[in-house]
Amino acid sequence: MPKLTVDGREIEVAPGTTVLQAALSVGIEIPHYCWHPGLSVSGNCRMCLVEIEKVPKLQIACATEASDGMVVRTGTERVLGARAAMMEFFLIHHPLDCPICDQAGECRLQEYAVEHGAGRSRYVEAKLRSNKAVDIGPHVLLDQERCIRCSRCVRFCDEVTKTSELAFFRRGESTRIGIHPGRPLANPYSGNVVDLCPVGALTLKEFRFQTRVWFLKNTPTVCAACARGCNVLVAVGQQQAMMTTSGQLDDRIKRIVPRPNDEVNGHWICDEGRLSYERLSSAPRLLSAEAPAGSPAEWSEAVARAAATLRDAASAGKLGAILSPRLVCEDLFAWKRLLEGLGGARIGVRRLLRGEDDAILVRADRGANSRGAAWILGEDAEESDLLRAVGRGEIDTLLVVGDPLDPGDAPALDAALRARLSRVAFVGPFAAGAAAGADVLLPTAAWAEEDGTYVNFQGRVQRVRRCHRPRGGGRPGWRVALDLGEAAGIADPGWTSPDDVLRALAEAVPELGGLDAGALGLLGAKRGGP
Repeated sequence: MPKLTVDGREIEVAPGTTVLQAALSVGIEIPHYCWHPGLSVSGNCRMCLVEIEKVPKLQIACATEASDGMVVRTGTERVLGARAAMMEFFLIHHPLDCPICDQAGECRLQEYAVEHGAGRSRYVEAKLRSNKAVDIGPHVLLDQERCIRCSRCVRFCDEVTKTSELAFFRRGESTRIGIHPGRPLANPYSGNVVDLCPVGALTLKEFRFQTRVWFLKNTPTVCAACARGCNVLVAVGQQQAMMTTSGQLDDRIKRIVPRPNDEVNGHWICDEGRLSYERLSSAPRLLSAEAPAGSPAEWSEAVARAAATLRDAASAGKLGAILSPRLVCEDLFAWKRLLEGLGGARIGVRRLLRGEDDAILVRADRGANSRGAAWILGEDAEESDLLRAVGRGEIDTLLVVGDPLDPGDAPALDAALRARLSRVAFVGPFAAGAAAGADVLLPTAAWAEEDGTYVNFQGRVQRVRRCHRPRGGGRPGWRVALDLGEAAGIADPGWTSPDDVLRALAEAVPELGGLDAGALGLLGAKRGGP
């Protein structure tokens, strides 16, 4: 294992580690634009120049392999002068449009200009002009004037998606980034180039001019769009007391960006997951209890009515329940406990299968917690079997727990099936699917509105975190199940938080044994799977 010294600190690294990686691993910041841990090394921005003992010229830290006995200095006069010179080159033609740039507040050029620039410009000639707000794909706009030619976006399309839509055109100071004629940036992962861009050259249409980044609150959580369970940061708006712009006076989800986890999604997310909040935000919500559908009711009244309906059907052996594979483990466990306490019910879990697995991240199984549901409820809990039982008249009362992310994935009952049922109780965040015509409806929290855990297809257990308050009268699913249990006379387990439910889960489900919130951390824990 080679040992090198960086700014007086001895660092032991694995063979093949670069100087930049070694320095970053111990918190020594070396400025860089073109280097990214998920891409190949290009070494073209020259911001990471460092001084290495016994080497006459400055070297780029991103492409220099660490060797035993190497002595590196990152803050000498020569190094600082080189950085200031590079910043001067980057800013020669860069537009001074920070006040209207979406990247302001998280812009590497802005930060490095302050930290490493000269603080003034010697360039008095007119800046070169280029194209602005160029539509290069369904989700991405390009501002050629802001581009610093770091090539991150080009390498992403070449190396990760292998679709190669982006390239450099022309030469010298006229070099421009753009798309090949007739080939828009339309791959399923196009939004990642916006995350990769260290300046404001590439912006996401859906987030463009929505808010300022310093008004955002970022919450680390897990994407619910498929069984991969990509780690993400969900950014919501924060109410500002003195703001008058309506867009700042809410806590809606403004954007979703990837959160690195080498064991799950690396540094990327797909566009479907990135924009999954749009379906959630635009869907008609079930804001209060109803009994029946369309008739508002007090919570206690609706809970009592639902509990009596479910209890009577369970006593007669005629109760069934359809659950979503996007429910958190805590909710699934609470519903299972309720149904067992009522006397038993036939349980079916929806199968959300669309398309095929791709070679990067997307899974055909869109159930973010399908594996968790199988661990808790059993592999044979199939919605199709349950619906066939309804058709045979074996079930006359149905509890439907709707999808917490997409109303389009909520279970729906056709007229023939509905005619076979005497009662339907619907629990969920959206007025969709089986909610129409239900005898009693209870609102729950949607994805990003409650804490819990997901298990991805690999068997990794990960924390899902609440990003904002539930809409209307929505409550966490486990809490609703407890309310129904209390109304039905089932003993209270004493749960007051999702952590309490997780502890009970860990005792009851072998695959989750020994887990608690502290053991999961930010990156989760592997407990089984392929």
